[in-house]
Amino acid sequence: MEEQILNYLDMTNEQKEKALMGLKGIGFYPAYGKEKTMKRIMDKSAAGKLPQFYFAFREEQLIGYMFIIGDTQKYRAFPWLAVSNADELPMRVTRTFMETGIAAWRNAGHDNMADFFQRQLTDYENGIGHRPEDLCR
Repeated sequence: MEEQILNYLDMTNEQKEKALMGLKGIGFYPAYGKEKTMKRIMDKSAAGKLPQFYFAFREEQLIGYMFIIGDTQKYRAFPWLAVSNADELPMRVTRTFMETGIAAWRNAGHDNMADFFQRQLTDYENGIGHRPEDLCR
């Protein structure tokens, strides 16, 4: 199976809409608001800055998300430093997701969060905190 990880900034309008509408189906709900609120915030993202929003697709189906927010106070809908379902995805996707997150944190000058993501990836690779492959999406 071929999965694809896309940055919200690089997605077509159709892909963005599909991603936003598909989040509920994989268990993500914003802390405040709905799709319209998320879209408004995601539309403000810019290359090389936080926040960054990544989505994983298998063919046309949304299977994953990783939102690198970087600020717990800035967006009411996303009151987290980061949030994802990387622990629910096959390890080949999890690894790519986490490496993407590590790079995003480093590019934004947040080495402590990049190091945290690296430790979390190591844990996942060692079976700590990650679903067994046969139970992944």
